[in-house]
Amino acid sequence: MTIDFSGIVQMFQIEGFTALGKIAHPMTGKTEKNLEQASFVIDLLAVLQEKTKGNLTDSEARLLDNALRDLRLNYVADNASPASSMPDSSGDLT
Repeated sequence: MTIDFSGIVQMFQIEGFTALGKIAHPMTGKTEKNLEQASFVIDLLAVLQEKTKGNLTDSEARLLDNALRDLRLNYVADNASPASSMPDSSGDLT
């Protein structure tokens, strides 16, 4: 088995989506949210991005950028308060 940069990024991306409850855990088959773990994985990928800046191929940089964007967007969506997007009695968003 060959280990390369894209495999590392994909491994962390799968771990992040598992922690967000978007995919089932491979061992248990259950989907469970662990936002603290998801945040940790996102932070790890961000450190990896910072430390490898300028040393990646275009496709590797895009893969890492896309993985971080997708995880961050899903994390923010999962943390959004439903009450904050509901209009109040005047029709304005709270």
